[in-house]
Amino acid sequence: MAGGSYGPTGVAKERAGQYRGRVTPYVIVACVVAAIGGSIFGYDIGISGGVTSMDGFLEKFFPDVYRNKQLAHENNYCKYNNQILASFTSSLYLAGLVSSLVASPVTRNYGRRASIVCGGISFLIGATLNAAASNLAMLLVGRIMLGVGIGFGNQAVPLYLSEMAPFHLRGALNMIRALLISGGIQMIICQCIVSLILGLKLGENQVLTKGFSILVVTVICLFVLAFGWSWGPLGWTVPSEIFPLETRSAGQSITVAVNLFFTFVIGQSFLSLLCAFKYGIFLFFAGWIAVMTVFVYVFLPETKGVPIEEMILLWRKHWFWKRIMPPPPEISESNTMTAA
Repeated sequence: MAGGSYGPTGVAKERAGQYRGRVTPYVIVACVVAAIGGSIFGYDIGISGGVTSMDGFLEKFFPDVYRNKQLAHENNYCKYNNQILASFTSSLYLAGLVSSLVASPVTRNYGRRASIVCGGISFLIGATLNAAASNLAMLLVGRIMLGVGIGFGNQAVPLYLSEMAPFHLRGALNMIRALLISGGIQMIICQCIVSLILGLKLGENQVLTKGFSILVVTVICLFVLAFGWSWGPLGWTVPSEIFPLETRSAGQSITVAVNLFFTFVIGQSFLSLLCAFKYGIFLFFAGWIAVMTVFVYVFLPETKGVPIEEMILLWRKHWFWKRIMPPPPEISESNTMTAA
């Protein structure tokens, strides 16, 4: 919590000093477990995406896509364009959408611990069946190493700066907004660079040289790093901080459902968009990232150091959101006299 009565948001924080939370070994272990949970989420997506590119899988279940893949030199952008094949991966997001809507009443009635245990058991069953069906164990190990070794360290930086760094290090900066905006700018630049390279050096039936291939992979890694220390973790952190306690469970459930729905839309339409836009697909997504970044700059107040109980005051003081926020409850004359 930030010191002082008023932060950059202008919201009173008199009660912030009453919170005695601190970083303990238990908190650190909980953060590590949460980071591993993120890598587990990516495991399912990575496995399904890897399977859909295997020749044996395509030859048996999607022979048309398999034939197009063999003729990849004729069109680098359309060899996997098949809506049914796309749904093989994107349907996972629909499953997550439904689960997120169910999670709110389940956690409210039975507690979060029970729902997390059930989810973990379901994952272990699915992972065991996948490993038994095919040689995917190394993919799991690789995903965990990537998620813990790189993802956790990468995401620890924004969480530390936005929540736990000493006040003299944070200064007066709005850290959450700064991280989202700077991360968005870096992602836009990376998307534009990849689009430029592919547009000039790849075309529809050319092959990238080894040097340009390494450059594209490097820029994409920089994009992933930018996402990992900005929109990746903070895209979940900010929604968890802005809901009042009375609606937090339902609000977070809806947030996750909307996130997964649009991820499903992107996953389902990506192959068709790639076929239609070609290298311009990266400019298309760069444009959306620009919209997201501008939205944060204009509409997102800094939430750091504001207790959840006072979050509604933050929205009532914001230049835009105060127009649609309900007015504060009127204090009766008797209560006013009593307080006096």
